[in-house]
Amino acid sequence: MKNPLKIPHFMEHVWLATIALMVFAPPVVHADPIIWTGPTTNFAQTAITTPPQADVVVAGKVSLTRNFSKGLYNTNVDAFAAPGLPTPSDTEWAFGALSDYASLTYTNFDGLRDGDLNSVLINGGPMVCHLMNEDIYLSVEFTQWGHGGGLIEYTRSTPVAVAPTPTVSITAPATNAVFAEPANVSISANASVSTGSVTNVQFFAGANLLGSKQTAPFNVTANGLSAGSYALKAVATAGGISATSAPVNISVVTPVNTSLSAARATVNNQFVFSYSSTPGLRYEVDISSNLFNWTPVSTNVATGNPSFFTNPISGDGNYYRVGRLPNP
Repeated sequence: MKNPLKIPHFMEHVWLATIALMVFAPPVVHADPIIWTGPTTNFAQTAITTPPQADVVVAGKVSLTRNFSKGLYNTNVDAFAAPGLPTPSDTEWAFGALSDYASLTYTNFDGLRDGDLNSVLINGGPMVCHLMNEDIYLSVEFTQWGHGGGLIEYTRSTPVAVAPTPTVSITAPATNAVFAEPANVSISANASVSTGSVTNVQFFAGANLLGSKQTAPFNVTANGLSAGSYALKAVATAGGISATSAPVNISVVTPVNTSLSAARATVNNQFVFSYSSTPGLRYEVDISSNLFNWTPVSTNVATGNPSFFTNPISGDGNYYRVGRLPNP
């Protein structure tokens, strides 16, 4: 039998360390990539300065610049760039359209060198830069790569602008308002957005659409509501972004017939009578001395059934009547 190969201790340690690195270093896992398809911005490095002029791509993580006659580097990670260094850190690059980002072949920036890097960059057309740690893809197109002077200029894409969220609230009717059936309820809302304009406000009772308005004032009327409870809400839209108001709960009720009870005088010289009423609805008490000319003396929202009216007794006899007021 042949003697087994004996590995020197120092080689064994190196081999074991390499195996451990391969086994225990987990791959970086990202969620869905972020594609920057927003408006382009231009960066031009016009001089070699300290600190260097840099394009802040992602604040605190990726800022691109070029040192004198060398390659690009990331000032947030790299101290400098030189041929053979895989700078800028956190980036990889490919020629092609951003729409094809998933099928492109990427390399580090120094890997793009194929003779004259200026010619490669300027004549190569649009590129895609992948920010690996952030898993962001953006388009880059160089318009200048100076020989020896370290100056660069390029345009790149930016994040998609996110439209601000509008705000909306129902201003009428008041929450817990009560209406007599059949009810025609006027609903109003305030809606605004920090930039741009609100382009539509829809009004709902539960899931049922009551109507919509595209310009202020934002209001609709819900006609013929029958007895029941309703949760009103408004949905405002601006720039494709929608927001929903807090609900306003109202009730529509079947009112009782209004009738007066017999009047009575109290020891405090007060004239008192009661009348049938529906809680939440409004009633008006009128007074007259001749049954022809009537003057309102009391308007109230009923809190129960019956309701009571009290008035000082006068020397001359008076007549009273009570009526339920229309829905607001």
